[in-house]
Amino acid sequence: MGIFWVKDGLIGGIKLFIDKTFQISKEKDHAILSFENAQLETISGDVTELTLEKEESGTRTFCGEGLRITDRIKDLSGGLFRVTRTICNASDTSKQFKSIFTVKTCFVPEKYVIPCVLYNGNQFGAGGSPAGLTKDGAPWIFAYDREGIPSCTVSENENFGAALFASDCDAHSLESACSLIKRDDGTFVHKLYHPVTEAPVTYSGKNRMTERFDQYFHLAPGETICLNLFVFVCVPKWKNFAMANLLDRVSDVFKNKKTPDKSPERVWELGIAFARQLMGDFHGHKMIYTNFSPKTYSLQHSGKLSDSALAKLLQDPENTRIQRWNERFEIGWADQGLLNARMLARHGYKTGDTELLNNAVNVFDSWAEKQLENGLVYTEFQHYYNGEKDVVVDTCNLGWALAEFARMYQFMQKIGTDKPKYLNFCIRLADFFCTHFNEETGFGKTWTMNAKPVSTVGSIGGFVITGLLETYLLTHNEAYLICAKHAHALYTKRDIDEFVCTAGALDCACVDKETVYPFITSSLMLYDISKEPHFLETAQKAAYYFCSWMFVYDTLSAPDSDFNQFNYYTTGGTAVSAEHPAIDAWGAAPVTEFVRLAELTGDKKWIDRAKAMWCNAILCITEDTKQEIHGQTRPLGGQNEGFFQCRWTKYRPTCEERGHFNDCLSAWCGAYRMMTIANLEGSNSLDLLR
Repeated sequence: MGIFWVKDGLIGGIKLFIDKTFQISKEKDHAILSFENAQLETISGDVTELTLEKEESGTRTFCGEGLRITDRIKDLSGGLFRVTRTICNASDTSKQFKSIFTVKTCFVPEKYVIPCVLYNGNQFGAGGSPAGLTKDGAPWIFAYDREGIPSCTVSENENFGAALFASDCDAHSLESACSLIKRDDGTFVHKLYHPVTEAPVTYSGKNRMTERFDQYFHLAPGETICLNLFVFVCVPKWKNFAMANLLDRVSDVFKNKKTPDKSPERVWELGIAFARQLMGDFHGHKMIYTNFSPKTYSLQHSGKLSDSALAKLLQDPENTRIQRWNERFEIGWADQGLLNARMLARHGYKTGDTELLNNAVNVFDSWAEKQLENGLVYTEFQHYYNGEKDVVVDTCNLGWALAEFARMYQFMQKIGTDKPKYLNFCIRLADFFCTHFNEETGFGKTWTMNAKPVSTVGSIGGFVITGLLETYLLTHNEAYLICAKHAHALYTKRDIDEFVCTAGALDCACVDKETVYPFITSSLMLYDISKEPHFLETAQKAAYYFCSWMFVYDTLSAPDSDFNQFNYYTTGGTAVSAEHPAIDAWGAAPVTEFVRLAELTGDKKWIDRAKAMWCNAILCITEDTKQEIHGQTRPLGGQNEGFFQCRWTKYRPTCEERGHFNDCLSAWCGAYRMMTIANLEGSNSLDLLR
């Protein structure tokens, strides 16, 4: 039995009187996807293919090993098919097994995606996270809670795309795993396992593998279990973008009914409260501290401590006490020093808090006075005082700095204060990037302070494009617009069009999510400037890629987990990167752009995604300073940066504590939420966040 693409009412030259693009048939000739026989895996690891007993009208029945399996396939239209698998123990003995549902492509895919896990094999990066389809010759099998769409696998070429994924209708259906196998003829086999499997090893910590994980069904004689799953086929929206088709279609499967648990006004209050506590004095300058965190956060951030060493550190209360102790002051990226300061300045002006406004301005003044003539600044302010040598600066931070100085200059102008040194900061840094743009490597990744490139890899230079455009809008210097367009074209063709972005998550050199953000913003800015439709198309492509990292369902965890104790859910959360498969609140950042995409395209799904990300991003922000998490109170407005939903961790000795929080309350979380509120303030769109 297979799924066929119906073009002009024809399949293989045979006229069909139907009006559906895809349909099921018992024939396999000319199919784009075929249903394979049911398989079972026993506790010994043996895999048995069951005998096909009957096949008719979208129903397939198999028998073997004392079990009877019936698959009922229902066409839900638009290329989506729901499969209901019923497994009955027809024997007189108990059975212990895994169910394996398999489909095979009848076309030869050119790309594949396991969302949040593998993007065509994760060819970028040299870390120890999963890469390729196999590990030591055995196929990777990943548990459902690593993927934003449960147990999802996607393969595609320019003509067709195919996907297989689990349902969240009940725990039996959801608790699953997935695998992709490339055959010698180039076709792909998609497998969906029930229940959970992680093999041949578990990716359990930063660049760390541990033993495999297996669960099995136990069926007594006469007992039955029912599983639901989905098969999807499509003609890709754009080359390499079958995920876009899938994301559009699954919005009808995983219906989000979440609502914000805080008003935008309350979220703003909490953001300001936390940013105030992050602000401190450093060598006569006002700066934004990186976080409130325990010392174990820094000691284990690289993931190099052994489980036993980490367990020993955790026994000392001084190592686990959450405090503002780390004198690191980053201009952008994880600390968002300038963005936090701009939000504080905005609040200080609106409320008449002159001291707060002046302190926030001092943050910008401090950075501006350190800028070199070539335009560069240290991206971490403490480097000006700690004597560290051979410091390099990165284009993620510098891109944020360029954009934020332009925005702050404009803000100060609006409130009647001229800050020419802010404009000069932008011009110097924009000139640097225009001078050093490379037609092959773009703006690169890292530079020495005397303008020598160190690393030129990755998509990270995209952050510079937004800064260049913000500076262009201030100066109307065409050189900045021309350079921004050239860079945008380079990164779009090389990265966005290939459905992969890399290197912007600075603590891991890998395929990631956050690096695509500036391509969403800059594409929309270029569309506004030029009205050229291809920029709007790129904005959509970049946004779809971002959404491939977004969870559309709630993972399951133990009743005593942090998730369940503190009412956290995963829907709308976004996985960090291939190397760091935890969830964070980064989805707050592109909410404004998603709202704009809905306005420009008329597609309300972008509103739905924006709402989902926003609802998730405002969860578990500290509102009660007497509430304890992990035996400690937290500062008002704090939110941990990591939510660990799968068998992966960095800050606990075992990966089995699924559904836990880390204790790092990072500066960027509140900054992005405040940025979105500020962007939408004064418009009807702000009501979308209520």
